[in-house]
Amino acid sequence: MGHLLYDSLPTPQRGSGGGLAPALRWGGPTGPTPVVCLPGFLGDARIFEPLGPLLAARRGAMAFDLPPGGPAEAAAALAPALEAVGRPVHLLTGSFGGLVARSLPPALLASLAMVATLPDPALIPPGVRAQAALLTLAPAPLIPAIYRRHLRRALAADGVPRDLALRLVARGLDKATLLGRLRGVLRWETGPLPPCPILWVRGATDPQAPPVEALPDVAEVTHVPGGHRPYASHPGPLFTRLERFWGEVSSSSTRSSSGGAGRPRTP
Repeated sequence: MGHLLYDSLPTPQRGSGGGLAPALRWGGPTGPTPVVCLPGFLGDARIFEPLGPLLAARRGAMAFDLPPGGPAEAAAALAPALEAVGRPVHLLTGSFGGLVARSLPPALLASLAMVATLPDPALIPPGVRAQAALLTLAPAPLIPAIYRRHLRRALAADGVPRDLALRLVARGLDKATLLGRLRGVLRWETGPLPPCPILWVRGATDPQAPPVEALPDVAEVTHVPGGHRPYASHPGPLFTRLERFWGEVSSSSTRSSSGGAGRPRTP
């Protein structure tokens, strides 16, 4: 159990030009639109490890660790790396990562698939603000252990593979990073939904998933097996649904269809 006491944080990697570099990269066919993955609140790209090989079978893909700060701050740090891809990407995000995506320049996105992202600040659970206040008062050295206990339970409930869960828990979050992200959510430091095709993904057993009726009409809504992190617990069904969505986006783009209409809600 000693490795669970390791306090280091993910340090977003830097490319040769000084911008952020992908933490994970999966080679794949270069023709199809590439996929970029942004994790949720923990900010650790390794949560996408189970999904990566499936993505690589059809298209190139990469995942980034999230830099510290709220959604807008993280997006500003990530934008140059996405610009360096050279063409719009299919963006796949975990919950907090969806708020980061909304703050990115829309021209960088061919589509956006958000897993478990809240669409509106009115849906933030009331207890989150109280939790932030308590964490503000807690001594900084205690925060990593407190968050690890929470994360260990959450990953187990989601069915994340044990080896991956142990590595994610070992990394943890420090007080400054945790509060920076939490305050960014509470202040809703994010932008509007981008004008690209949007898929809102809800895990069938995710207690944190927003209700379907609260989701914007411009988004297509789908349900997949799993909880809050289906890209780690049920990568196969999620990949199948994502590939169908991305195929529809490509076909629509080829037909040069107008982008102002709402998208259908599908099971």
